Amino acid sequence: MKQKKRTVLAAITVACLLCSCSQTANGATTDNTATTTTTDATTLVTALDPETLFSTRDKAGDYDESQAVAITLSDTKATSSDSSKVSISASTATIQDEGVYILSGKLTNGQIIVDAEESDKVQLVLNGVTINNNTSAAIYVRQGDKVFVTLAKGTTNTLTNKDTFVAIDDNNIDGVVFAKDDITFNGSGTLIINAAYGSGVVAKDDLTITGGSYKVNAADHGFTAKDGIAIADGTFQITSGKDGFHCEDKDDATKGFIYVGKGSYDITAQGDGFDGASILQIEDGTFQIKTGSGSDATLAEDASAKGIKTTGNLLLSGGSFTLNCADDAYHSNANLTVKGGNYTIATGDDGFHADLAAVVEGGTIHITKSYEGIEGQTVHVSAGTVNIVSSDDGINAAESGEDSDEAVVGGEKGTMANGERPAFDDTITPPEKPAGDATTGATAKATDGTAGTAPTGNPPTGTEGAMPNRMGGGLQANENCDITITGGTITIDAKGDAIDSNGSIHISGGVIYITGPENNGNSCVDSDGDAVITGGILVACGSSSMFHGFSTDSTQGWALINLTEAQSGKVTLASGSTTLLSYTPTREYTAVLVSGSGIKKGSTYTLTMGDETKTFTMESLSYTSGTSSNGNMGGRGQMNGTKQNQTTTKATS
Repeated sequence: MKQKKRTVLAAITVACLLCSCSQTANGATTDNTATTTTTDATTLVTALDPETLFSTRDKAGDYDESQAVAITLSDTKATSSDSSKVSISASTATIQDEGVYILSGKLTNGQIIVDAEESDKVQLVLNGVTINNNTSAAIYVRQGDKVFVTLAKGTTNTLTNKDTFVAIDDNNIDGVVFAKDDITFNGSGTLIINAAYGSGVVAKDDLTITGGSYKVNAADHGFTAKDGIAIADGTFQITSGKDGFHCEDKDDATKGFIYVGKGSYDITAQGDGFDGASILQIEDGTFQIKTGSGSDATLAEDASAKGIKTTGNLLLSGGSFTLNCADDAYHSNANLTVKGGNYTIATGDDGFHADLAAVVEGGTIHITKSYEGIEGQTVHVSAGTVNIVSSDDGINAAESGEDSDEAVVGGEKGTMANGERPAFDDTITPPEKPAGDATTGATAKATDGTAGTAPTGNPPTGTEGAMPNRMGGGLQANENCDITITGGTITIDAKGDAIDSNGSIHISGGVIYITGPENNGNSCVDSDGDAVITGGILVACGSSSMFHGFSTDSTQGWALINLTEAQSGKVTLASGSTTLLSYTPTREYTAVLVSGSGIKKGSTYTLTMGDETKTFTMESLSYTSGTSSNGNMGGRGQMNGTKQNQTTTKATS
């Protein structure tokens, strides 16, 4: 049974890794033998099946006391009711055979060892025990097919160590509970683990938890395993010097999964809250996680203090999360999918980060503080409520390593590496990108750092106020990067670019409200490639220097108004007496971009922006008015919208 389970898990995790090995712009995955193409990024994530993770005995947590062997602990010695199954040497009890063993009493410096046959299943019932071992594990599973640690109902059990570990055999024991084989924790009692050195629980194979209450204080990890961690339920209070939960097999990338069905998790970790390898999947639960001293902390170089992290795929189906992290709140080196749940996030770096696809299919997300809100090579939002406050970009599509220390943009060397940010300071406004000359463009550095040749001649222009299909200024669009919004309600308060793609942007649905940057080097909507709108509602308010509209491929009407002076207060678009769009930004703005299904060719509209009101007629699907306050960067195309039949007035009230 044990071997069968591992085979199933290996197949699942291999599938996840295969789908994240290589991804093209349209979601295609490749390997050395075949190519599979899909238009739905979520199909890249293969979910773990809980039916394969938990056996009936894992979940049961029951036992027949009449058939059990009693082990009684008494300060410096242990006794057993069956000497043929349990070998006693002073304060060390060694279990040598399959069966159920009920432990009670206290050891001041002792140990329980399981050293049975490879095929034996052993159940340890902790019935109000206190076990301390000064220099080794309190419970040590040396050999057995599987060990079940059952927390008896109504009991509190305490396991501790005090000093550095001293080797007792060839195994590198480094936890208060140390298991060389599979170990399961179940029952309904309480287990307290104090690890002055090492980790709370260390499993060299699978670690399974289906119930119980756990209070762990560990110098290193709270719980760590090599093959996988599967949690069906439980209550966890963890304080750790490293990760709360850690799972990794450095020799086998297909292992190291973490699955959480439900439960309650209160984690304070100097490292990561959850750190998995092949896949990390959460179905439900309540999570209160603080990492690296919180979002105001400054991390040491190369330190990781993320909330929930995996080098594989991250799948979040539900739950209630409150995260306060010095590093990314959610991080995947492959694909990240949010299907549901409630999220309140304060982070010193990204709220959600994926090296490949970041997908939001539902849930309620409140990112109250971040460097960047959601970042991925591709970002797709199709449903849910997303609120983002960021000191840089709100939603960003960039390839991993694209924004590196060696990257040169607009003549300035970048400061970011692989999406990581410098020490967080939300009082710092992102640096302004140098404004280009409206006719010649800005001089950009070549990739070797020498002065490049400035583009000459007139900049490319849009059609009737539209943005050119490819933005200028020497910025090459990355065809692997895209932001697609097809649904949901998104509110962004960003001091950098609110929606920023190193490739394209496609908006076909949803409701988007943006308070953008006051800084002239950033924009509410910024792309190096096409920006297309065919549906949805958009109201964006920010600085005018970098503001642009949408490409000629757009099929929904939009209007961009550059104001004569900065305004604050409510923005309202009306057609006669009918209000079409309304939003109140949180800061002053010098430009407003609006789009919605109610904006039609040939109709007249009134846009009220604080104290300024503009009436205009849509002679095409696009309209622009006014000039930007500080020019466009690198010769980006000017807006050439029609300006007939327009009036500008000051509001009287």
